[in-house]
Amino acid sequence: MADMLELIIRFRTNKYVLLADIRKAFLMIRLESEKDRNRFCFFLKKGENLHCYRYKTIIFGFNASPFILNYVLKFHVDKFPLDECSEALKSNFYVDNLVKTGNNPETLSALYTSVRERLHEGNFDLQSCNSNSVALKKKMEADGSLSAFDSGCEKVLGYLYDPVQDSIRVPPPSCDVESSTKRKILSETSKVFDPLSLYLPVTVRGRLLMRELWKLKLNWDDSVPQNMCSVWKTLASDLSAIDFVSFLMRVLSILGICKSKNGSSKRKIPPNVGTFICVFGCEMFPFY
Repeated sequence: MADMLELIIRFRTNKYVLLADIRKAFLMIRLESEKDRNRFCFFLKKGENLHCYRYKTIIFGFNASPFILNYVLKFHVDKFPLDECSEALKSNFYVDNLVKTGNNPETLSALYTSVRERLHEGNFDLQSCNSNSVALKKKMEADGSLSAFDSGCEKVLGYLYDPVQDSIRVPPPSCDVESSTKRKILSETSKVFDPLSLYLPVTVRGRLLMRELWKLKLNWDDSVPQNMCSVWKTLASDLSAIDFVSFLMRVLSILGICKSKNGSSKRKIPPNVGTFICVFGCEMFPFY
């Protein structure tokens, strides 16, 4: 399974994006044997008899299910030639979510078709597809795989992506401003999932508040001082409005041309080879 942070960073590269997920991915993998460990506690009474059931597929929520799905996908992909489609199927899935970007909409459209056909051969169906390419969206709509959500935004690895505005933001957290114990405040300050730290200027205040609470050596369910409650209420108000700030999806092109150190020649920067570009907010930090 692809590294989540790396996949989010790659999501913010190139001009066009292809998003999709596999319909009922776990339920598409049938168990070879049915053992008691697959039995679940749901009983149906027929007359005087109780009937229990066993799963015949892997299930959502089982800690090994994502690994099994990833293994089965890669096993299926190995049947095909090693090309861009196979690489996308192996490296651009996080559990059952496909995240792929490109600068050429025609190439991305052809990749969408190939990915859909190859997955279909393994009885996996792509659904909830979306893109910021108008032509590709029309193709998805004709295939019946276009996302039917009415919110206008797609969930992409914890963020909300707006294909029209081509921007990302965090989902709005619902914060309890009346939280008054160390346990509750810690729970509330952890509601913002922001692996790229785009909202760090706001969320770091929650960490600073928790640091001050630790200094007081309070128990988890002790009431915090009034001045700390005031600090939390101000922060909770800011966190509740944090989704009003959005960021452009694209910050760089992963396949680019740059000058060499002496400035006399140019070279391409392929993904994951030699130089990896880490995107932090809208700044780029190359490391070797």
